[in-house]
Amino acid sequence: MPSHRWKWGVILFLALLFGAPVSATYAGDRPLENVFHEDICGGYIYTTGDSAYSGTLAPEDTWTAEMDVTLPANATPLYSRLFLYWAWSKEGQTAAYPNFTTTLAGANLSPEPSARYTDTKGFVSRNDFFSGMDAYTISGLTGGENMLTLAVTNTHPENATVVIQGAGILSVYETNSGTDGTIWVNEGCDMLYSSYGVTPGMATGTVIFPGKTSTEDVSSATLHLVAPSAGYTSADTPEKNAIMVNRPEKNTLPDFFERILTMLFPGYNGWEWTDGFSSDEVHQIGEDVRDIAPYLQAEDNTVTVRDNGDYMLLTNGILWIERAAD
Repeated sequence: MPSHRWKWGVILFLALLFGAPVSATYAGDRPLENVFHEDICGGYIYTTGDSAYSGTLAPEDTWTAEMDVTLPANATPLYSRLFLYWAWSKEGQTAAYPNFTTTLAGANLSPEPSARYTDTKGFVSRNDFFSGMDAYTISGLTGGENMLTLAVTNTHPENATVVIQGAGILSVYETNSGTDGTIWVNEGCDMLYSSYGVTPGMATGTVIFPGKTSTEDVSSATLHLVAPSAGYTSADTPEKNAIMVNRPEKNTLPDFFERILTMLFPGYNGWEWTDGFSSDEVHQIGEDVRDIAPYLQAEDNTVTVRDNGDYMLLTNGILWIERAAD
C-alpha cells in the first residue's frame, strides 16, 4: 500500500501541475523583494547577537536576546531593521498568525512593525503551520557601540503557540571617510524543501538585485544570505543546499567548450557552491557570506538558492559592491 508521504507527494505534484497558481508551498514561489538600493559611502552591519531557538512559546511567554550593534564612530544609519524569525505558529492543530509585543532596550529604540512575510507547506496535511519573518523599522541607532536587549512576548489572545528561531539586526550606514559602493537589501520568506513531490529544481528560491552596475571598478562584492534552518538537518545529507550566482537556467554548450570558456573567462557563466549555510540546533539562523566579484554581471544580478533535503526559510539577501579607490 502506498505510504502517506507518497500520496501527499502525488497530490502536491498534481496541484502544482494542473491547479491554480500556488502562492505558498515548499517550492520557490516567493522571490525576495528589493526594499533598499543606494549608492553610498559607508557600509552595513548584520548581527544575530546571542539569539537562540526559543522552543514553544505559550501566550504571555517572553523570549530575550542580547544584540551588540557596533557601528563606526562617525556612522549615520540610513536603513535599520530588526528581523524576527518565527515558525510553527498554531492554535492546536490549526495554523494561526502570531501576535507579538517587541521591545528593544538599551538605546531608546522603538521598533515599529513594517512588514510580515510568511509561507507554509501549501497543501493540507498535519503540521501545516505558518512560518515567517517580521521586519521592524528601528530609529535612534548612533555611531559606536549599541548594546541592546530584545524582548519578544507572545501576546496571542487564544491558546496559540509559536517558536522563535532567532533575530537579526541590519543597519546600512554612511560615514565621512568610508568606502564608496552600492548596496541592495532584499527581504521576504520563501519556504524551500525538496520533499513531498517537490524536486530540488522546484525548491529553488530567487533573489534579484535589480538595476545596472559597473563591473569595471569593483574591489569586492559581498553577498550575504540569511535562511533560518539552512545548514542544520538531523541527517548529514551531502550537498543539502546550493547557492548559484548568475547561473543560466540551461546551458546549451557542449561540455568541452564549457570547460574551455570557464578556463579563459572564469566568471562568464556565474558559479555554484554547495553546503554554504551554517547553523545548528541552538543557533538556527543559517548565514552565508562570500565575495562574488568575479561573477558579477552588468545588470540584474541574480542569486538562486536550491534545497536538496535541507529545509529552510530564505528570508534576507544583501549585496554590497565596494568600489576601488581612485
